Amino acid sequence: MAAVTLAGFLGAAYLFADSRGPAVPPAPAAPVVYHSDGLSDAYDGFRAEPLALPTGRGPATVSVRVTGPAGTALDFQNIHSKPMHMYVLRDDLSGYQHLHPEVVDGAWTAPVTITDGGAYRVYLEFVPHGRPTGADPTVLGIPFVIAGDTTMVPVPAPRAEARSGPYTVRRLDGTADLTSGTQTALRFQVLRDGRPAVLEPYLGAYAHLSNFEVRTQGLEHLHPIPANATGTAPADGVLAFHAAFAERGDKRMFLQFRAGGTVHQVAFTVFTT
Repeated sequence: MAAVTLAGFLGAAYLFADSRGPAVPPAPAAPVVYHSDGLSDAYDGFRAEPLALPTGRGPATVSVRVTGPAGTALDFQNIHSKPMHMYVLRDDLSGYQHLHPEVVDGAWTAPVTITDGGAYRVYLEFVPHGRPTGADPTVLGIPFVIAGDTTMVPVPAPRAEARSGPYTVRRLDGTADLTSGTQTALRFQVLRDGRPAVLEPYLGAYAHLSNFEVRTQGLEHLHPIPANATGTAPADGVLAFHAAFAERGDKRMFLQFRAGGTVHQVAFTVFTT
């Protein structure tokens, strides 16, 4: 019975976290779970080979060749309007960046800016052609190190609110712990001057959320809960996500949304018992 429950909640956490997209697709078939989390450079027949990684502070380039069963892989299914999503994160869960690489000279390439030293990881997320609708993406990861003095940032304690510019994002259940192995809903409300914010589409959705295990830095995505049948922006500014986690411990979640013509980012720490 426990194995059935585990498969069920892992299946719900299958997609890069979008919430309340402009168009509501038909309900997908049960997703295929691939269990990749970006902690390896190879998975399911695909491998990431770094050609260029940052070596110091400042502007730099990330360039990675991805190979698969048919050789160099230069084309994937679009997920959230892009064939590949790239993330950069330091091992203290700071310095998060969400990038959208393009193919340059046979490699997936994106500009990045590194502001401090330390151990980092670049994550590549994509869905190969031929996978069924709703299947998990493959997530590969490559570590790199920036030498020199480093100011480490402690992972913040859970808090109920975060701010970005004029916007306040409120976690509606406050700082409540979640229970591992069960499905629940994480709900965030975006406010401006105390009133629900007017949210705008960003990469085909009204919000994007990525979740990292603090202990391992493994990447996991949460399943969105549609706002309404029409796919319009939530009038109450509430963004909801299915949440289910296999392990107890701290999670660091990065939420991105677009409002007032600008993409905003906030982060929350969530603990699961």
